Amino acid sequence: MTDLAKTPDIRPWQNQFLVANVDVVAETPALRVIELTLEPGQCVPWHAHPENADIFYPIAGVIDIHEKMPETVTRIGVGETHTVPARRAHLVHNPTDATIRFLNIQGPGAYDYLAIGNQAAPDFTPKPMD
Repeated sequence: MTDLAKTPDIRPWQNQFLVANVDVVAETPALRVIELTLEPGQCVPWHAHPENADIFYPIAGVIDIHEKMPETVTRIGVGETHTVPARRAHLVHNPTDATIRFLNIQGPGAYDYLAIGNQAAPDFTPKPMD
């Protein structure tokens, strides 16, 4: 679970999903780096960011990144990266039977976490990228 003692300021993603751990490595108004730990089967549910891309970089294990419009699943492991562009709905999943860790680099741009299908973002519809 997110350790709120390590992240005393409430951030847009907090209380939106449950994973083993989220540590904020670095943060500025336009860029942030977080390290996430997911237990087997855990996921960061469907969401999107209107202004910034997500870059994923596994540091232990593999992750599956599901995207909509177009629908794709990309599996990456240690030493690989994958970028989800701004506005694209995505979900990140631990498909393995081991604990995984990855860095998530978010930016440039103001940070928002918009849960897909959540009342918090009723007017947001992901749009296909050009």
